[in-house]
Amino acid sequence: MSSQIFEELFDSKARVKILKFFFRNETGFFDLSTITKRVQENGLLVKKEILRLLKIGFIQKRNKSIK
Repeated sequence: MSSQIFEELFDSKARVKILKFFFRNETGFFDLSTITKRVQENGLLVKKEILRLLKIGFIQKRNKSIK
């Protein structure tokens, strides 16, 4: 499948990049700044998309007290 199909399907280039990032790094924990750097998108846009993914349960927020 081409990236263009995903962009049409999901309507946001940034969301597609973020989803690809999580599929490729499914066992890791990442902060917002790391994700922003890795997907090379605007920080506010990444935050918006991350909040959407949290809301639908696609990703989970890690408890900071866990080490």
